[in-house]
Amino acid sequence: MAIWPNSTGREERGIVPAGATGPKGPATLSVPARLFFCALGGAVASTSLAALAPALVAYGYGFSITDGARGRVGALVAALVPAAALSASLGLASVASALVSCLVAVAASELVARGRFTAGAACAVVVAAGAARLGVDALVAASVGTTVPALLNGLLDAYLGGLGDLALARSLRAAVTLLWPVAYVATSVVECLTALLGSRLAADRSAGALPGPPRLVSFDVPLWVVAALVASAAGLAAALTVDAVPGMVLMVSANVAMALRFAFAVQGLAVLVWFVRSRGAGSSVATLLGVAALYLEAQFFVLTVAGLVDVWANFRHLVRGGKAGVAGDAKQD
Repeated sequence: MAIWPNSTGREERGIVPAGATGPKGPATLSVPARLFFCALGGAVASTSLAALAPALVAYGYGFSITDGARGRVGALVAALVPAAALSASLGLASVASALVSCLVAVAASELVARGRFTAGAACAVVVAAGAARLGVDALVAASVGTTVPALLNGLLDAYLGGLGDLALARSLRAAVTLLWPVAYVATSVVECLTALLGSRLAADRSAGALPGPPRLVSFDVPLWVVAALVASAAGLAAALTVDAVPGMVLMVSANVAMALRFAFAVQGLAVLVWFVRSRGAGSSVATLLGVAALYLEAQFFVLTVAGLVDVWANFRHLVRGGKAGVAGDAKQD
């Protein structure tokens, strides 16, 4: 028996016939389906498509959170076991990389579920994942009596040896030798973004039963990221002007500055999204502007500069200090 209000507002009692349309609860995934997506993500993490793994894991894990600790543990095991088993033949570094991919998805899903996925939390996840990968690679290299830079130089000799002493070869070698740690950060950034994609898909499927990640327009870098950028700029200035400064200062400062570029580029993209929305531009115009902005970012750091200026100019009129602004749920950590 069910009670439905009719068009006149009166209540009618009766048996709802098969196929009748009535209120529907939020869509969800069965437990086997949740574990399947987590296991599939773990398996993909050991392949060349590892960047997609966090999206699959986050999608399955997001629904598993609703089952409490038992669901979390089951989803975590379902993701980690295939990741470790399928990458074991490739060595410890590959195993660690696959496991980190899955853990990035788990961390992002937990933060989203608790409503604590801020820009600062995203930066912390990226830094932790990149540091974990770098640490494991350093340990593996040390176990065979070498270092990561030494291995990198060997690869550069193999790939650039045919170019001889050309200026291009020297420039590439200098750039890679100085900025190779940024590759770990870039990998973690991509994985964090795909994890957010999985969380968004899960939230959309659940029709609001699961919380979704914050919108891009509300991204606002925390003050500690700005402080780190200022410190790296000071280190770069000292390393380039004072001969007594060790070369390690230049390397650390340059890599910190390049890693922070990702955060400020995302903030610049958030400013662009806000601007497009505030002007009521259509989807075609927004897409063209986005493509143009990404191209200019690759060439001239346009989004990075816009994001850096927004820290002080506050183009979106965000109320910082932990309160929501006009752009949404933006929070300054």
